[in-house]
Amino acid sequence: MAGAPASHVDPRGPTLAVALVFAFIVYSMRSESAADVGSLPWTINPTGMLNDYTIYVGLYIATIPAKEVLNLMLKFLGGVVIGYKRMDEGDDGKVKKLEVLELHDLSYLALNTLVEFLGMNHIVAFLISDHVVYELKDFSVFNGPAAFALLFLINDIVYYPFHLVAHRRSLYPYCHKQHHRQFVPFRGYADAANQHPLEQVYGFSIFIASAWLTSKLLGLHAATAWLSMLGWAVLNICNHLAFDTRIHLPILYPALPRDHNTHHRFPNTNYSTLTSLMDRMFGTYRRYEAIGQRGSTAMTAKKFSKRNEAIPSPKSVVCSGLFLFLALIAVDVYNHRGLLPDWHELTVITKSIIVIANVGLLCSAFTEGDDSEPSEEERWKMEQPSRTFNFRGERKGEALPAGFMKKWASGKTEARFWEERGEGANPPKKNDVRMRKVR
Repeated sequence: MAGAPASHVDPRGPTLAVALVFAFIVYSMRSESAADVGSLPWTINPTGMLNDYTIYVGLYIATIPAKEVLNLMLKFLGGVVIGYKRMDEGDDGKVKKLEVLELHDLSYLALNTLVEFLGMNHIVAFLISDHVVYELKDFSVFNGPAAFALLFLINDIVYYPFHLVAHRRSLYPYCHKQHHRQFVPFRGYADAANQHPLEQVYGFSIFIASAWLTSKLLGLHAATAWLSMLGWAVLNICNHLAFDTRIHLPILYPALPRDHNTHHRFPNTNYSTLTSLMDRMFGTYRRYEAIGQRGSTAMTAKKFSKRNEAIPSPKSVVCSGLFLFLALIAVDVYNHRGLLPDWHELTVITKSIIVIANVGLLCSAFTEGDDSEPSEEERWKMEQPSRTFNFRGERKGEALPAGFMKKWASGKTEARFWEERGEGANPPKKNDVRMRKVR
């Protein structure tokens, strides 16, 4: 089958994975329980709440289909409801999709279901700790909207050097090579989780460390923390779907799924996943190019793009604020055993609403347009050669009135002249130069 991977398996990655599992088991056997009454070690049960083996195993099994349900929902939303353009279509003769998951791919996926369950337990242990506040009255601009943006920004800044080092020639075969068996992600969760367990470990660790640092700098409300965890998981799946979506976070230089798609096809670029800030700072950012359309297409898209890439869209700011307020109500309902908060208690979010509205307006002011693809007419105009000339050291444009075109004595038009030179083609018929007046 086209795109099927070679059967050879580099033994260095699986060997390291087995060694890590063995070391984890030995360390867990020597570790104490997180709770006085618990029997499971803190490495496996960090919350100290899952002491019943039946409940523990049942929750683990339940998370496996739950992730696939989330993946199917995102696929249905992007492919059927919205109908996003796909990034896995086309062929340049070099880029091949990993169409079939082989035995070692399935083995990594099976192992990572357990690693992810343990990682989520450690995140939950942090979220229910004293570092996070739960009361509605404690919600503020700082531990709410500001902390939401800062957490993701810190996460990507810390993740960048880890990802960069993972691509070093001496380390690549031991860990990150497995994830890059897929050159064009399209499955979503399966392509995202098809990686070495060591990457899962430092990915969860970086998220927890980022949340901890955010709590020290700005404070961290439970609504912010839980929404960040959910958003982190959803965006990771979206980065490995084939849809060319514009979903992004309200942070500086927000990254799009197309940026991570570019990383899989050009591994030495776009190491960040949530923001392109670090890639732009260190010169590793690369603009997205559709499969089979390289070079001129990217330049055309760059010329056409009217959006300030450093500024998030107003929609991302407003939608993130809306989800944050819904999470805030959900947390308060949980704290008060199903009781909705009184309307006067919700006045605590007034300042946050004002700040989010003003940030959204500022983003709108700095954003002239979007990243939509240029039309056929606009693309033709941008790809035509320059009609300027040098006069006494200055660049001058041709003095040709609008609505007219040049015509040689032989009757040859300018469009025909450029066609014969191979410099361009006629524009679309609705603006066909032959339909214009001739002087």
